[in-house]
Amino acid sequence: MSSSQKLEGLENQKQRIESQIAGLEKLSNQCNQDIIAETNSARRTQLNLQIDNYSIELKELYNRLDKIEKNIEKLKLGDESLPPSDHLDNPKNQQVLKFDECLCDIDFERALETFQQALDIENIQSQFNQNGVFALFFLEESSSRRGDLCLKILQNKLKPKTYYRNHFRHCRITYTFGNQETVTQQIGAFFEVKKEEVTLELVLQKISDSLQRNSVLFIEIDCNIDHATDVDPLIPWFINNFWKPLRNKVQEFTGKTKYSGIKVIAVISCNLKIKERFLTEGLSCYHNNNCSSFEWDKLVKIPLENWTIDEIQKWLSENINPSLTDDIIEKKAYRLFNESLNGVPRLVCDALQQQWQTLTN
Repeated sequence: MSSSQKLEGLENQKQRIESQIAGLEKLSNQCNQDIIAETNSARRTQLNLQIDNYSIELKELYNRLDKIEKNIEKLKLGDESLPPSDHLDNPKNQQVLKFDECLCDIDFERALETFQQALDIENIQSQFNQNGVFALFFLEESSSRRGDLCLKILQNKLKPKTYYRNHFRHCRITYTFGNQETVTQQIGAFFEVKKEEVTLELVLQKISDSLQRNSVLFIEIDCNIDHATDVDPLIPWFINNFWKPLRNKVQEFTGKTKYSGIKVIAVISCNLKIKERFLTEGLSCYHNNNCSSFEWDKLVKIPLENWTIDEIQKWLSENINPSLTDDIIEKKAYRLFNESLNGVPRLVCDALQQQWQTLTN
């Protein structure tokens, strides 16, 4: 059997297992709903045993899936029939993978502190459940300040350390000016609601049905807009028409199920500077200025700043060729800082990428 045939076979196995996992998770969610509605204690015991069996089967399937994915990776590494550009051991691909991996080591110190502070339930007013939080954030100038890297770090911190992958759901959608209703449609599509069937109530129900103990729902709204004022219609609409009803629905759900540890996070991200919009009368009530007591229904800014010379130097010392002396690294940090308009993250990353092969060889 050729490598391409083996690869095709493994890909088919992967699809079958993924289909089985999806089916079992639906059954598990349905069983969970039956437990909520069941009043007979004996029947509830049976259903709890059934959901435990589903959990065991899911764990086994995820273990099999992990092995198949590793075999696919190994096969691609050694498969000469694949185009060179597709090989994982292609030097160019390795360089890109290594660079992307290392970039996530950059310390967005203030951003992470703000995020962690907002997730501390003692700082959240009207949290909906013990050890669970609802938190709403915004990022401005995301592209130039590499907000994507910051969000990746935040997501990694939120992901539960379990084999239940669907405990963490990242729902990424796009907003364009004047199209608030498509936000609901896109979130609905993520939860497998057909476009023609989308209603707010159905989408909220699908979300609450997907939640279990320690579940994390991370909604990222990427604002594809031309002017800072284009965000004005989105914020009050999202908070009043989606965020507040979602919180009420999840609160109702967790009150019945007694699940703890649920986190629902939403981030509105924009490549433009939008903070000034919150000084206007129309949006002033949607921005959370009190960092000592965050409110779940107001936006908290995740601060993204230029990188300092010390931060660039620290990152270089941890990620580039260890044979380079401290003096050389210090000079490179100064040069990168000056070439990037005093540490604009996007420009620093572009400069690093251009020099990456030289820095690591």
